[in-house]
Amino acid sequence: MADKSQVAQENGGIKDLTFFALFCLLFSSMMGSGVFDIPRNIAHSAGTAAILIGWLITAAGMLSLGAAFVYITRKRPDIQSGIYGYARYGFGQYVGFNVALGYGLNALLGNASYIIYIFATLANFSFLKWLKGSLFSLLGESLVIWIVFFLVLAGIRKASFTNVLVSCIKILALVIVLGLFIIDFKWGQFKANLFATTNFGSILTQVKSTMLVTVWDFLGIEAACIYAMRAKNFQDVAKATMFGVSIVLIIDFLISILPFGIMPSSQISSLQIPSAGKVLLAIQHVDSAIFIRIAVIISVFGALLAWMMLASNMFYLAAVDKSLPKIMSKMSKKDVPINALIASSIILQIFIIIAYFDNLRYMAMIQLATSLIIIPYMLTATFALKLVISERKVDILSLVKGSIAVIYSIWLVYAGGVKYLLFSTLIYAAGIIFYIIARKEQSKPIFVNKSEVALFIILVLGSVFSLYLYLR
Repeated sequence: MADKSQVAQENGGIKDLTFFALFCLLFSSMMGSGVFDIPRNIAHSAGTAAILIGWLITAAGMLSLGAAFVYITRKRPDIQSGIYGYARYGFGQYVGFNVALGYGLNALLGNASYIIYIFATLANFSFLKWLKGSLFSLLGESLVIWIVFFLVLAGIRKASFTNVLVSCIKILALVIVLGLFIIDFKWGQFKANLFATTNFGSILTQVKSTMLVTVWDFLGIEAACIYAMRAKNFQDVAKATMFGVSIVLIIDFLISILPFGIMPSSQISSLQIPSAGKVLLAIQHVDSAIFIRIAVIISVFGALLAWMMLASNMFYLAAVDKSLPKIMSKMSKKDVPINALIASSIILQIFIIIAYFDNLRYMAMIQLATSLIIIPYMLTATFALKLVISERKVDILSLVKGSIAVIYSIWLVYAGGVKYLLFSTLIYAAGIIFYIIARKEQSKPIFVNKSEVALFIILVLGSVFSLYLYLR
């Protein structure tokens, strides 16, 4: 085991996050726009039977992945930098750097898609239709970015309190939606959808299509681990992770499946955003769009806040560990990683501007964001399995859960497809400049072994090929 003084991150000894705060951070990061639009997204290219199979795979995979985070947390409490630390101390500093970079950019791409979704939802109000695609929408999106910036700048504890409040409102809204879905659920309609023929291809193809949708709704599973160093009780990190994953799994499953007992699947796949509101319209015969739209905006704002905290903290952790330039490790008087927060907000602003002028769509952004997180999840699962195997007496149950987590993460890489994974190599390859700066600050060579050189060459080749595909 590495020396604790070498591994643990410094944070002024601040321990201010309770179990509930950790749970809300995880819950808010996972429950953004996706939960209110999952009926349409998941029915778009899969039938009911394939969706059920997809959820079985997702449940086994995500619970095992959550267990992997918990196992590492308990076995290596000295690593308090979450998903970055697991990659860094499991596979080397260059791999850790790429995980920190990919994770942070995944968070910010996700936030860009959230902001776009907020204004697409606002444009559904008749008196705000002029917002759709207008310059005013871009200005409004930019304003949201800097509102979130100042909320986080006010201090992690205050931002966490805001996040707890938003999470409570979000949970109440979801309970109401689920209650109405359950009341109007018809077994006959569900059976008709279950046995209906589809033109979506084979069952395997349909199950694959559900993967990115379900994974998107679980991004943030690692949130409590990333803030482990600020937990009042370190054991709360593991408890918050498994409790949060279980709650999100139940809610997402019910909101995606119950509509198939309310209306034909062909209608679900063609619903407008947010699709959960349109399902309620079918139930009540009264447009409940206002309620759903307000719930969506609150939910997405909570996710925005959580992911901005996660992105800036990830860059800070990597800088403290000297994988990113030391300028990113500066803390404000309120113990906020100020330069990392500024950098995160500027990057998010750039993403929003590019999306406006290049007409990037919500689904394209979440697919790219998801591709950036799949490899870090696979590395976490592999590191957990590596720890299990290294024990003198192997825990069979942990071995099984770790193996399932690794297999599931490999499956996600396959199911996600090559397109966005290839494009992500362009981002990783371009990021080498920041790693070079960090290594030069320490007067150390860029790469320490042949495997790091090989990884960089693979990333460069992948980025060249992705550029060729994009430009041809």
